[in-house]
Amino acid sequence: MQGSSEPTQPEEFRLVLSPDTEAGWRARHALRQRFSDSVPPATLIDLTAVVTELVNNAVAHGPGRPITLALLVGEETIRGEVADQGNPSAAIPDIKEASQRGTHGLKVVEKLTSRWAVYEGSTHVWFELPLET
Repeated sequence: MQGSSEPTQPEEFRLVLSPDTEAGWRARHALRQRFSDSVPPATLIDLTAVVTELVNNAVAHGPGRPITLALLVGEETIRGEVADQGNPSAAIPDIKEASQRGTHGLKVVEKLTSRWAVYEGSTHVWFELPLET
């Protein structure tokens, strides 16, 4: 039997979280359940760290509305997004200041991702994480 030369379809994942102190834990648990068999262990550890930090930031600094986590796992990269429906005029200066100060959590995001940013005019954070083999 010959192997398929067809490219694999990206794996999509979406989770809506209540903005409470258990949101980070629920996100980690869901990621481990969904991706423990399909994502290399080292990448899954990095992914859970990044997602946990961004979800916890959304809980701490967001408007108390549902938080949406979306992931697209491709062949080489995981692209993720965390959105908290916050007020960008209040949140963006905080994110920029925290990034410049180098707060611990955003240092983790910076170190583990290949790229990350906030969509202009929103509190919707995106990131890319290399999929290590």
